[in-house]
Amino acid sequence: MHLKSLKVLHIKGDEQKIKDFLQGQVSSDILSLENNYAQLSCICNQKGLVMAEFIIKKIDSQFKIIIDGSLADIFIEDLAPYAKFFGVTFTEGEEMIKGTVQINASEINNDTFYLYNMDFGLQMEISNDLSLIPSEISYQEWLVANKLLSNYQMCAEDVGLYRPLELNYDKLRVSYTKGCFRGQEIIARMHYLGVNRRTFCTVIEDTNHPIELDIKITGDRISYKNYDIYNCCIENTVKEKIESQENHQLIQATTN
Repeated sequence: MHLKSLKVLHIKGDEQKIKDFLQGQVSSDILSLENNYAQLSCICNQKGLVMAEFIIKKIDSQFKIIIDGSLADIFIEDLAPYAKFFGVTFTEGEEMIKGTVQINASEINNDTFYLYNMDFGLQMEISNDLSLIPSEISYQEWLVANKLLSNYQMCAEDVGLYRPLELNYDKLRVSYTKGCFRGQEIIARMHYLGVNRRTFCTVIEDTNHPIELDIKITGDRISYKNYDIYNCCIENTVKEKIESQENHQLIQATTN
């Protein structure tokens, strides 16, 4: 389907300087991203709080950012003070984004699928013309697929509120071997030295049998085919109580 809420940002400048700039700012390892592949990533502030999440695609040695429209200006404004030292600029492209849910696991064999498990994978393609592409899935189904793979899609209201481990970004979007980036020291300390008392989960519950516990939901609750699906970061003791109840299922954070 055409993902109308997403924008494409072009990064202009010397190729090596763009690499150096991104490597020092984003949480993922840019140097490991090959041509025509995609990578989940995010940027954080000095306190380790997430400012924006996005997908980086490398096409013909050029880096393009696929980002929610509500986060595009925040992304540019946050990085602009650092970009000028590398001669890097951002421009908004006219391209459109096609999202695909591939349910044939045998066809999921490379990183053009930015997230996947044994059952299905998610893919985004940049296109100049989506008029001939039918909408075979609904936007609601696209959101459900992302939640089932524990991919939290943040909006402008989430900016600066969460650290990566609270959104599953520590598993999907952060490299702990790449070296320094903004907020890296705090994020790494929490990863290596922190006591893991809470778990990021996707909850699936029968609409007629909601969980009888006070849980702080992160993001939107989606109603789909008589089920409610949502994300939360819960204490492990609460997690055990939920797992003991009927009509509920927890999906713990994926690392694929």
